[in-house]
Amino acid sequence: MSWLRISLTAFAISAALPVHAQTLTITTAGGDYGNAMKEAMWGPAAKELGYDVREETQSDGLASLKMQVTSGAIATDIIHLGSPEGAQAAAQSLLEPLDYKIIDPKSVPEGAASDYCYPFDSYGTVLSWNTKTYGENPPKTWAEFWDVAKFPGRRALRANAQDSIEIALLSDGVAPADVYSVLSTPEGLERAINRLEAIKPDVAVWWTSGAQSAQLLKDGEADLVVTWNGRAETVKKDGGAADYTFKGSVIGTDCLGVPKGAPNKEAAMKLIAAMTQPARVAKLTDFIAYGPVNPAAYEGGLIPEDRLKTLATAPENAGTSVFSNSEWWVKNGEAAQQAFDEMMAR
Repeated sequence: MSWLRISLTAFAISAALPVHAQTLTITTAGGDYGNAMKEAMWGPAAKELGYDVREETQSDGLASLKMQVTSGAIATDIIHLGSPEGAQAAAQSLLEPLDYKIIDPKSVPEGAASDYCYPFDSYGTVLSWNTKTYGENPPKTWAEFWDVAKFPGRRALRANAQDSIEIALLSDGVAPADVYSVLSTPEGLERAINRLEAIKPDVAVWWTSGAQSAQLLKDGEADLVVTWNGRAETVKKDGGAADYTFKGSVIGTDCLGVPKGAPNKEAAMKLIAAMTQPARVAKLTDFIAYGPVNPAAYEGGLIPEDRLKTLATAPENAGTSVFSNSEWWVKNGEAAQQAFDEMMAR
């Protein structure tokens, strides 16, 4: 057989072989949340791009990420983290910089932007109350939450500095836009801690889990509860005597990052860009009450009107909110928590 015939035969065989799709792995928290992300976001995006995407689940994404990067055995291309975890990962050089030539830089509000972990959905730490206790005139601001004379009742706050010090400053008249600049001074942190200490005698429960906060609200064991909007909404939907407000909420976000040294970095950036298109993050709300961070997801009727009121980042809800500043917490979180713990011990 001549070399020409051999070459033509080899070409024919290679042409007949199937073209393999780009294969990626995404790591999520799993459960209902992970299923929602697959149905609304990365499943349709992968189909559009022609990618073959495998899903792994991990309850502690940051620990998994650190183990992979430090060992040099990268097993995932995209990892789902809480934004504070994303900021910690960035500070520890565990993530690739986001490629904003591929991902739309205008798709994230300035206050939520990140160079390393793309924020895609959100939740709010909110003021909730027992409707039997307060009827049609409940406290609806953090200043009123602190006003125990006008609004007597059992209060429940989170036993953690995060979110607590932000709402303490809001209760003391600090504007949402100024919260972290005030907290960045020694006097600001002290001001927040003193404010928490002032209400401490009227706090019946310092809760340690979201489930506990919801149970306190559901059972009526506390009249005013600091909780997350999804927890309060569930109690309300289930017929509990509960309501809540997004006024002055502290908005936290979840994000998507690409591990440092990931072999499919460019493809991962393309999948992040595709899975966080406005219609897809809007579709996520069909499955779970977490609001998109991308403002365009709230345009054009992508999210039904009756659902908007349950989302922390809906325009009418986010106007008085504070976006949790992950970078601030990475830098100052240890000192803030120590000050909080000392206040609790006094």
